[in-house]
Amino acid sequence: MARQKQKREYRTVGSAAINPDYYFDEYQRESVARPLPQPEPQRTPRPAKSPKPAGRPLERQRMEVAPTAVMGLFLSGMMLVLVIFGYAQVYASACQVGELEDQVQQLQEENAWLRSQYDTSVDLAEIETRARELGMHQPTASQMITLNIPAEDVTVVSGKTSGNIFVAAWEAIVETARDLWAYLR
Repeated sequence: MARQKQKREYRTVGSAAINPDYYFDEYQRESVARPLPQPEPQRTPRPAKSPKPAGRPLERQRMEVAPTAVMGLFLSGMMLVLVIFGYAQVYASACQVGELEDQVQQLQEENAWLRSQYDTSVDLAEIETRARELGMHQPTASQMITLNIPAEDVTVVSGKTSGNIFVAAWEAIVETARDLWAYLR
């Protein structure tokens, strides 16, 4: 007799899949069950304790530290301090710039107010009569001189520049260290 293919069932125990055909006989699937294999518990031996000497403390192992590692940590710490101080200086400069911009705005407003006060206080007729009393008169065409100054004729003064980059870097580090010392005192 030809056997019909039956749909296989799989069961799970936790995350493991179990094939029931392995545990059951194919003809007596439901009547006789094979027992599931049980793992045997393994016992691990405990390490034996070494007796401690009485009255004598345990010696600590001495760790060796490489001098280059200490120097590297020191230099990285110094660089960190310099970077943080640089950010503090940038923040303080930004605050000063904000305050100075406010002050410039106030001074410009005050200047505009003073100009308007000056313009309203000047009486041109009174100034002309006073000038005639002093013997002054209007200039003639021969007395007037016109000057044409080109826009390129402008002087630009720049700060000093150092040719050696190492000298400039060393001066910047020394100046930052002095500023840091003055800030911390």
